[in-house]
Amino acid sequence: MGRRSKFTPAQKRDAVLAVLGRRKTMAQVCRELGITETTLMRWRESALDAIEEALHDKVKRDGTEANLARRLAEAERTIGRLALENELLGKASRWLT
Repeated sequence: MGRRSKFTPAQKRDAVLAVLGRRKTMAQVCRELGITETTLMRWRESALDAIEEALHDKVKRDGTEANLARRLAEAERTIGRLALENELLGKASRWLT
């Protein structure tokens, strides 16, 4: 089991963004934080994996929302059709009595 990091998620994020945004080199960030390049690369890979997963979840969510919208439209059409049938049956019933 690894030891607990002394860096907060925000500090890790800022370090990774500094490198990805090319504001600082990996060597500069590592020197400032007193970490190895391996550690920074691990943080970067974790961040990129999390971004990919977040975007994948959004695509999945959007597909689910589209499916729900389609099912809702279908239900509304069915309700409209049944309401019309009910009205016609009511008129026929009154006419027959």
